[in-house]
Amino acid sequence: MNLRKLTSLTALLSFSVLAISGIVLFLTPQGRVAYWSEWKLWGLTKESWAATHILLSVLFLVMAIIHTVLNWKSIVRYLRDRSRQVSFTTPDLLVAAGLTLAFTLGPLFGLPPFRWVMDLNTFTKDQASRSYGEPPYGHAELSTLEAFAQRTQLDLPKAMDLLTQAGMAPTGPQERLVDVAKRYKRTPQQVYLVMKPAEKPKTFDGGLPEEVAPGLGRKTLRDLCTEYRLDLAMVKSRLEARHMKVSEDQPFRALAEANGTGPHELYALIRNDLKP
Repeated sequence: MNLRKLTSLTALLSFSVLAISGIVLFLTPQGRVAYWSEWKLWGLTKESWAATHILLSVLFLVMAIIHTVLNWKSIVRYLRDRSRQVSFTTPDLLVAAGLTLAFTLGPLFGLPPFRWVMDLNTFTKDQASRSYGEPPYGHAELSTLEAFAQRTQLDLPKAMDLLTQAGMAPTGPQERLVDVAKRYKRTPQQVYLVMKPAEKPKTFDGGLPEEVAPGLGRKTLRDLCTEYRLDLAMVKSRLEARHMKVSEDQPFRALAEANGTGPHELYALIRNDLKP
């Protein structure tokens, strides 16, 4: 067995599969959406794809190190200038370093075209959220029916009756949503949709609820104020008083990012500002 050939072929094959898993992970829904809808591609869950990607990255890294060691003399030759002396200012090395630096710093500073790639990533994940639906809160599928009903304002007895009528009778209020889904070969989202008619009427106290509703990042500030009957002008003025740039028709995620924060952090800030 030839170590040089083995290393090169393993690096090539691992890189090929690594590229595929990387593209898949680029396009997959957010974790909360993937778990909620039990998203799969070619029979593999997001967790499986991530595990494959990580382990192949380790294999590729090991092969890259071995390949570097085996080809060290060639690498040193690449660093020689016209006088045959090793130099760290050869045109090839400078271009390679420049590309590496650009791809490292470009995303950190949100520069195009790197920002465009990340914007595409955000767009695809938002599209997946629209297609598959978002959970009411993070890891909602792991909650017991009792805790889930409490956090989503469901009438628990009515919700359990609805499940029973749909042929998905739970063992009790302490059974987890994900366990009900697995037993009846459904997704947590499908179980929730059966329970949803048991939702209690919403009440408004002039503020925002503590629990963030799904799809916050796609809503505009105007949408949020309309949904919760808030004074848009007042909310906008309070944000501007914090020296924030506010556009009421900008998606909430973009509005938050433009002001150096996240959607949930901005939501909490608005909620706290509205407290008496």
